[in-house]
Amino acid sequence: MNIFHTHYEFLKNEADLLLKHVHQYDTKAVARFQQLSSFTTLSADDNDALNDLQLKHAFSVIAVENGYGSWNELKSALDHAAETSPLAEIKEQFYPKGFTTYWNIWFAKYSQAKKVLNEGKGYLLPFKNQYFIVEEHFVDSIGLPHTLPEWNEIGNDWVHPKNVKAWLRLNEMYVKAMKER
Repeated sequence: MNIFHTHYEFLKNEADLLLKHVHQYDTKAVARFQQLSSFTTLSADDNDALNDLQLKHAFSVIAVENGYGSWNELKSALDHAAETSPLAEIKEQFYPKGFTTYWNIWFAKYSQAKKVLNEGKGYLLPFKNQYFIVEEHFVDSIGLPHTLPEWNEIGNDWVHPKNVKAWLRLNEMYVKAMKER
């Protein structure tokens, strides 16, 4: 499983859901489209304009929300990471030997881990085909201090982050930290 390809598929699904919500006249979805310069005057009351929105527009919204100017730029960044990052294939990179003294919550399904993350605080990390939530001391110890602004930007979720650009910066920092160990 390549985490960057998996997240790309996740984002495609998010764009599809966003388009469905805007076609249902959801004001939160409309507000997300209003981030784009071509849709700043879009109104939740303008049914014709909302129904004219296409998937390519939803892709643009997702790209902007993730720190990119276009969907192609976002896809290119994820493709590059998928091909070059040693973190692309999730194995045991986020749970180094000797870190068993830390308190963690383990999950077989991402949805369960995400729910717990949303209910409290912590950092959601992948391990092979599982997920675990750790405290700030753990991420500090593996070389990604909890004080990094990128953690907040990604929503403390390494698997499906809120912001791809910040996630890729964290990815580079962690690769460097792994080499320094």
